[in-house]
This record gives sequence, C-alpha cells and structure tokens, in this order.
Amino acid sequence: MRRNRAFLIRCARVWAYPLWWLGTHSDAADDIAEDVDWWMRCIGDDDLLRLDHYSRFAYLSGALTEFRTLVHFRLRSVPLLLRTVLRAVYRPAPALTLEADRIGPGLFIQHGVGTIVTAEAIGRHCWINQQVTIGHDAHGRPTLGDDVRVGAGAVVIGPVTLHDGAVVGANATVIHDVPAGRTVVAPPCHRARSPPAATRRRTSLGTHRRSGTTCAR
Repeated sequence: MRRNRAFLIRCARVWAYPLWWLGTHSDAADDIAEDVDWWMRCIGDDDLLRLDHYSRFAYLSGALTEFRTLVHFRLRSVPLLLRTVLRAVYRPAPALTLEADRIGPGLFIQHGVGTIVTAEAIGRHCWINQQVTIGHDAHGRPTLGDDVRVGAGAVVIGPVTLHDGAVVGANATVIHDVPAGRTVVAPPCHRARSPPAATRRRTSLGTHRRSGTTCAR
C-alpha cells in the first residue's frame, strides 16, 4: 500500500506542477499554503504529514476533487481563458458548488458530494461535510465565522451568522444565528408507535370504502 502511494505521489508531483506554480505566483499563495497544511491536519495521516509541502499539495490535488475545487476558487482572479484550461486539466468536483465573496484559509471539505455553498463569507479553518446546503433566500446569504463546522446533510439558509466555533450537527436546519461556541443539532429519531391491529383494520376499511371499493373479509 505504501509503495503504491509513493509511486502515485511521484506521478502527482509531475502532473500537479503547473497548478502549483500558478498558485504560488498568485495573490492567493498564502491561503493555498494554509489550505494544504489544514487539510493534512484534518486528514490526520502520519505518512502524509511527513511529506514536504509540495508533495502534500500534489497528493491533495491528485486524490481529492474537493481540494481542486477549492484551488480553483482561490485562482478566480486568473484570466478566464487560463482558468478554463486549468478546469479542463484539473477537473473540480462535479457535485460541489463553492461560491462566496471571501473564503478564509483552511476550508476543509470532507466528502463534498452534493454540497452547495453560496455564502456571504467563510472564515478560517472551517469544516463542511457532504450533502450540505449553505444558501440564500430572498433576504441574503449566510456568513460563517472562524472554526465553524457544518455536519453532513445540514441546511443553513438566509442571512444568518454562524459565529466563531459554532457547530451544526448532521441534518440540522438553521434559519437563525448560532452564537459563538454553540452546537445545534437536529431532533433525534425515535421509534414510531404502531397502532393496534384493530385500528389498522378499521383505517384500512375506511380507506377502501371512501375509494368506492369493497374490502373482502
């Protein structure tokens, strides 16, 4: 496994170099450098943490389309023609939308399938999971502070603010501000109480009679 990874990283170092060069010579160079460091810390793989900085970038660019999507966002000031070529060569995640006026360094997107982010601004070192919707309504878009985490399936809508350190649990729906350091969660599931057999039978009979059919005994 390690030999295969080492070989793939060597290949990625060649393949990712144009994207790396452009990133390091752009006005987003510092943000991209911090993105790389934060993603490695979030992934938490000791072997990857021992890599040099460029090898980390090459690995992330080759292995994770979510990271490539973030890099494309960072390079949005690059001329359109060049951005078009880059997106053709380094394809972003097809089911991830990332739009905001400003995204601070270190945004980690874990399993970004089906995630739509349309925010006013996103702070530093945030974490967003899969199937998340962060979007606007008729009044505006959300704002995320620093160190905010949004769990899988969560929905954050409108001109609300998730203040620093806020956590939104899986499948929660947020339509109001979340104070700093606060965690909000969705109602937990519970076992539905089954009606008695006689009640189910009466309900079934009533349904059939209303529909004009006869229920045979």
